[in-house]
Amino acid sequence: MELFHATPPNYEAAARCFRAAADAGSGDGLAMLGLCQLEGLGMPADAEQGRVLLKQAAARRSALGRFQLGRALMIGRGGEADEAAGLTAYVAAAAMGHAEATFNLANCLFAGVGCIPDRLAAKSLYLRARALGCTLRPQGVLVKRSELESVRALAERFADPNRMFFLVQERQQELAQAHAAAPTRAAQDGAGDAAKTRSLRQAGWLAAGVMAAMAGTLGQYLRPTSRDAGPTELDF
Repeated sequence: MELFHATPPNYEAAARCFRAAADAGSGDGLAMLGLCQLEGLGMPADAEQGRVLLKQAAARRSALGRFQLGRALMIGRGGEADEAAGLTAYVAAAAMGHAEATFNLANCLFAGVGCIPDRLAAKSLYLRARALGCTLRPQGVLVKRSELESVRALAERFADPNRMFFLVQERQQELAQAHAAAPTRAAQDGAGDAAKTRSLRQAGWLAAGVMAAMAGTLGQYLRPTSRDAGPTELDF
């Protein structure tokens, strides 16, 4: 890694070290070798083979491998893009305490990339990433005073590696149920008029999506909105 980050970097020598580490069974060494091959650093670029190596590193339980595999899946490097699989790779790396993977997972949840938007969870994960040492900062993300307690409590829950998958999945299921319930109610209200029913169903989906993106949790979606004291000074 010293060779890789040197000024100037010696990618060829670094790649040889990564290959030796990978041959010795190092998951992180295999991940770095895959990254070098993906990007053509110190060796000829071969994005497809690089992605294969990242998958192998992820299978060896390398947090770095899972993070880099998530990036490749998200942007379609070395194969087709798969946002849902990329999100899963980020969750796996974040559960192992990888700071940048935690930050990227928060980005995905905030924007709804590969998932239903969950901004409350995203804000909690930004805090978690900060605690893990990530120096990246989200742009334009504020925590409302009414959200502060929930965000901090969620950040503590996300710190438990055994609960990361469960929490993300549970919250996504709640949001999916909220989405599904909205058009059902709209259809019942307009049962006597097919055209009106279709219109209400579409409006219900849109409203559910907007509310879910704003609130990020089923509980807030079901509660009426209220006045808030404004953003906190919480530092991500």
